[in-house]
Amino acid sequence: MRGALRTGATATMPMGKWALVPIPRPVELVPNTRMTRSRLNWLKLGQVLVFGLLLTRAEAADEVVKTYRDAAFTGTVSKILVVGVHDDVSVRGQFENTVARALRAAGTAGEASLYSLSSAGELKPDALVAAARKARADAVLVTRVVDVKTENPGATTTFTEYFQAYSKYADPMPVTTAYTVRVRTDLYLVENQTRVWAVDSTAFEKQNLFGVIDGIAKALTAQLRSDGLIK
Repeated sequence: MRGALRTGATATMPMGKWALVPIPRPVELVPNTRMTRSRLNWLKLGQVLVFGLLLTRAEAADEVVKTYRDAAFTGTVSKILVVGVHDDVSVRGQFENTVARALRAAGTAGEASLYSLSSAGELKPDALVAAARKARADAVLVTRVVDVKTENPGATTTFTEYFQAYSKYADPMPVTTAYTVRVRTDLYLVENQTRVWAVDSTAFEKQNLFGVIDGIAKALTAQLRSDGLIK
């Protein structure tokens, strides 16, 4: 991280100004523990500040922007069939299961659609309605990726290497590749296939797929509860 607090540099001063600084009496074989302790405290403070800046960056708040709400629907849903539109089955499964777990943790039943509709080609309206009714879900939550931004695509440095560089007072390389992902989510009622709610969610600067999915799952669940769609 360029611009972060650097330590270990040696300050210089013109010789004439040294006359203004009291010169302490030299003491042989006795280390100046006060100055050593002070220097260590400043080094620790620098490391704490750097670590705090890194945490602030790593934990940038995920964002949810509501784009639609059907004012005519004032009820709640009790079970949601979770659909992640993605060609990679493993990514889809990880997303659907993570969102379903987040819903259950919030007190609402959730089920991944992958168990009943295993291929992306099966994600059609009639098939989704049939799968939702089979799962006894009264709503379907459909999410698709809208945009992906990549920061430091060539970075390979790990967190361990990053902090080792700081311990040696070196200027470290970027930590790792970071992804900012925006997805669009629609909530449909199974009974009449009507869309009642829609949001755009953004997971900021995540360093792996789990971070992206976990951030979005928590943000979606929190927004559903905040809008009164789940209990």
